[in-house]
Amino acid sequence: MTSFACAPETADLEFSFTLSHCMQKGNNLAFHLIQSFKPDETDPETAHKIGVELSNGFLKDQYEYVLSTHVDKDHIHNHLIFCAANFLDHRKFVSNRRSYYQIRKLSDRLCQDFGLSVVVTSEEKGKAYKEYLAHQTGTSWKTDLRRAISQTIKHSQSYEEFLLRLNVSGYETKQNQGILFRKIGQQRYVKGRTLGLPYTLEQIKKNFLQKQTHANQSQTSDRLPSLIDIDAYLKAIKNKGYARSLEIKNLKAISKSLLFLEEQGIYTVGSLDNKLREVKEEFEATRVEIKKLEDKISELSEIAKHIRTIKEITKNSEAYMVNLTQSKHIILQSSIKVLKEKGIEPFSLDVHALQKDLQDLIDKKRQLYIRYREVKVFLRQIRTARSNLNCLYSPSQNLEVDKQ
Repeated sequence: MTSFACAPETADLEFSFTLSHCMQKGNNLAFHLIQSFKPDETDPETAHKIGVELSNGFLKDQYEYVLSTHVDKDHIHNHLIFCAANFLDHRKFVSNRRSYYQIRKLSDRLCQDFGLSVVVTSEEKGKAYKEYLAHQTGTSWKTDLRRAISQTIKHSQSYEEFLLRLNVSGYETKQNQGILFRKIGQQRYVKGRTLGLPYTLEQIKKNFLQKQTHANQSQTSDRLPSLIDIDAYLKAIKNKGYARSLEIKNLKAISKSLLFLEEQGIYTVGSLDNKLREVKEEFEATRVEIKKLEDKISELSEIAKHIRTIKEITKNSEAYMVNLTQSKHIILQSSIKVLKEKGIEPFSLDVHALQKDLQDLIDKKRQLYIRYREVKVFLRQIRTARSNLNCLYSPSQNLEVDKQ
């Protein structure tokens, strides 16, 4: 169990104390979020660490929370309870579709960073009971078809290439007010819309339109284009014109890479590798520094919250112990205990000075993030340029690349 800006034993009272300062009224005391993991894929410690990073990521050190990791089911899962209002300006947390997808996106990214699987929304329509049983036992031909379509879309660059690859995989298609699929040798076609929204003609074509848009944006952005493995493209094998267009793309890609290296004053493979190593080290150092700042910001935010709580409860120093309600007394003792465990004398710090230090750290983190993004872009460019050179020269050669 981990808590932030509150004690697990008194979290309900501390939540209520924070909510009592809100201008917005309502009966909601807290939000409850459950984060589950695939059975036998992770351990409780890793799951808990992911839960803490998720909590800090979207609550941004502004909401009291209690996080617990449960192992009482077949799957490990986290329970997060956080206050319905933050303790800085006492505004309510806005829970809507947008915030849900932001949390889900952050959770997926963290799981992928730790090498764990994430849920992919299939948006499938309801199955007949017979098909449901087949799906459960792994014998559903529709499940195989969906998987084949999804994989083919992933590895295709155009709708025409998608149809060609799917045919090579053993499936036939035809268009008739939509798209229909069947396995070669099968008697009947199945409509794409009966497989689910991702398998309709409109959605499939939309996927390739988005891919093309992204490719066009990449050409005008700070990304260096990567060389294309022409031999891996089925369409290029069967269509010499298409293969020729890919060759032209490759020529442009290597030209841009060499121009980029010239701008950086890099003319040998050795100096390129040295530069790559330097940028990697700077990128990692910047990332570590940001993490240290985030930990310090989180710690100071929690300390400032407890000091503000103590100051408010004890603002009438002569009479506060006499008129103190039981709940406020418990909250006061809890805050004092947390600070003393951190080696801080509760009445010795100036909350305004602490708040200024906190703002300075936040400003420093913002500047570091700007540098972090710049280094990340440059690292991507250097890696792409090195990869493109690897495609030109065999690893055994140590050739000098000059302006010519």
